[in-house]
Amino acid sequence: MTKPTSTPCPFLILIDTAEQQPFPFTGIRADAAAAHAVFAVRTKRMCLGRYPDSLGDYSLEGGFGRCHVERKSMADAQSTILGWGIDSEFGCSRRERFERELLNLSQVECGCVVVECSFAEMVAKAPEYGKKTAQENAVTLHRSVVAYQQDFSVPWFFCDSRRMAEITAFRWLYRWWKKQDEERRKREREAKKQTPLLVSEKNDDLPF
Repeated sequence: MTKPTSTPCPFLILIDTAEQQPFPFTGIRADAAAAHAVFAVRTKRMCLGRYPDSLGDYSLEGGFGRCHVERKSMADAQSTILGWGIDSEFGCSRRERFERELLNLSQVECGCVVVECSFAEMVAKAPEYGKKTAQENAVTLHRSVVAYQQDFSVPWFFCDSRRMAEITAFRWLYRWWKKQDEERRKREREAKKQTPLLVSEKNDDLPF
């Protein structure tokens, strides 16, 4: 079996300092042309915003305020959507705080939510809480996600595993970076076409 080689990832991934279980972004395959290569991903911890200005858990250098990813485990997604508890720091429920984050993500050019389970699993495993039965919470989870995607126009990716969620988050950031790189190269080509040719002055002193 061919041992994979390492190739530098062309961008730096920014991880929010509040992210408690960050993706390591290891073992992710490079472009198809390098079938046996994996990206060596560089990461940096920094604050990506706090309520009411939060922008998720991941971004990339040069893409802050433009391209972001919010990560949710199944338990986190359930408790957030169901609005369990009041956040003592901000004086609002986790659901209210999350809805504000969705609004913020809807206003950047490229934001998404990645969940580490399938939609069906999250709903089927809805827990009981307080006076609400598991079935009642399942209804709330299902309808809330539908409503959120319609109201905020922020895509959600429900993944069957944490690994799938990790790769999906990386590919979301990578595709945005690649589009920006392609546009930059295009602008450079256009600029070269429009640069006027300089007239040589070497023969100005010829005697004719």
